[in-house]
Amino acid sequence: MTEHRMPAANRNEPGVTATDLPRELRPLRERAGARLLALAVTTLLIGVALAVGMFLEHQLRLPNILLVFLPVVLFAAARYGLLAASWASVLSVLATSYFLAPPTLSFAVSDPSNIWALLIFLAVAIVTSGLAAQARSRAAAADRHSRMVEALYEFSSTLGAISDGDALSREAAQRIEALLQSPVVMLLPGDDSLRPVVGSLSATPLNEMELRAASRCRETGLPAGHGTGTDPGARYLFLPLEAGRGTLGVIGLAPQRQARSLNAERNRLLDTLIRLVAINLERAELAHEIRQSEILSATENLRAALLTSISHDFRTPLASILGNVSSLREYGHLYDERTRQETLAATEEETRRLSLFVDNLLHMTRIDAAALRPTMEPVDLSDLIGSALQRVEKRLAGQRVRTVLDPDLPMVPLDFVLAEHVLVNVLENAAKFSPAGTEITITAKAEHREVVLQIEDEGPGIPAADLSRIFDRFHRASVADHRPAGVGLGLSVCKGFVEAMGGRIVAGNRTSGPGAVITIRLPLALAENRE
Repeated sequence: MTEHRMPAANRNEPGVTATDLPRELRPLRERAGARLLALAVTTLLIGVALAVGMFLEHQLRLPNILLVFLPVVLFAAARYGLLAASWASVLSVLATSYFLAPPTLSFAVSDPSNIWALLIFLAVAIVTSGLAAQARSRAAAADRHSRMVEALYEFSSTLGAISDGDALSREAAQRIEALLQSPVVMLLPGDDSLRPVVGSLSATPLNEMELRAASRCRETGLPAGHGTGTDPGARYLFLPLEAGRGTLGVIGLAPQRQARSLNAERNRLLDTLIRLVAINLERAELAHEIRQSEILSATENLRAALLTSISHDFRTPLASILGNVSSLREYGHLYDERTRQETLAATEEETRRLSLFVDNLLHMTRIDAAALRPTMEPVDLSDLIGSALQRVEKRLAGQRVRTVLDPDLPMVPLDFVLAEHVLVNVLENAAKFSPAGTEITITAKAEHREVVLQIEDEGPGIPAADLSRIFDRFHRASVADHRPAGVGLGLSVCKGFVEAMGGRIVAGNRTSGPGAVITIRLPLALAENRE
């Protein structure tokens, strides 16, 4: 990436301090103030060292009193850098010459050996301070690099957890502004042109010129806007977000008042940030396409399952109905009254079965469309169970039905029509998989704040592999005798209806013998259930 002119920050964002930012991006006045503070501290320490030296000179008459200043020089080099260390070296020589070397209180030096000692000390101090400052600079560079790598890792991890393109762009803009101290805007492709995404908190809306510059940046893949030859009057410098799939968007950075060129290290940081944004935008697009593909695949699978169910399960009752009606119409005069009644009864049963299939499909459509609005009212469960048994009376003709109701059973708030449909479906299912002559038991009792309704049969039970999927739409439990299993929507509709009324439904097997158990739990207090 070519070098771009970028701003030095003139402010700090909340939560970001100057010491957290790269040194090259600190305000110039902060750096000048830091230098003045370093020189002042160094001067004070030289004064302390001079006092120590004067004391030692008076008490011990040491020949190498200059050495008391060497720790200060090394400290200044390690803490503040070469400028402070050089200043300390010069002050040390001047202080020694004026206060310690005879004649005192004068810069004149009477002994030539002292002059050489001062010069050698100055040279050694400068070389030593240079080495210390170099080590400090390398340590500072390593620290900056470590913080930069940590910031990039956090930046990449945060973006990697976001799958929505707009949310990813907003998060990237805010984090890049915190790192570079420059307002940032993001632009993503819309229907016909680029659309600005709300970027960092300090970013201002784009005008017509800036939108045009951003569009040219996307079209050409080259920088545009501020500081370039394309719409240089724009307030933002626009850079392309390029990935393997092309230019996925544009990022705009606004220069501050004190704009200056970034060095190579900061250019690499900017280039890395932009590449990370582009890669994550590409990942978000691919994730969106995968989700859409999965939805389309699920839709196609659902449509295929529906068509298969309709073609198989609807065709059987329709063929029976058509055959019975044709026989009655063409050969009805040959049938006796009993045969005609049996044929009509079979036709009625198949019609009712077909009607139930259609009802289940319509109800599932309402559940999927979230158009199900239960009409909740207090219901006597004995009336509900009686009504459901009446509807499936013919279907249960081959089984014995036993009801066990708690005598103190309270009224239950539910939708009578939906609850009746649930019971009809469950009883139909129990009759379908139970051998003739077996018993179907319906029990109802109150437990804590809910009513528990159980329907047990004496059939083969539910295979363990089907227990977790028994309420899935179009799922049919495997049965050994291959009896018709229906469309596979009955229990799925039951689950939708029960949950719409605030209850729960689970399937299991009897523990006292073969057979399935469907347990329905309905809340007694509607208001508490809705809260």
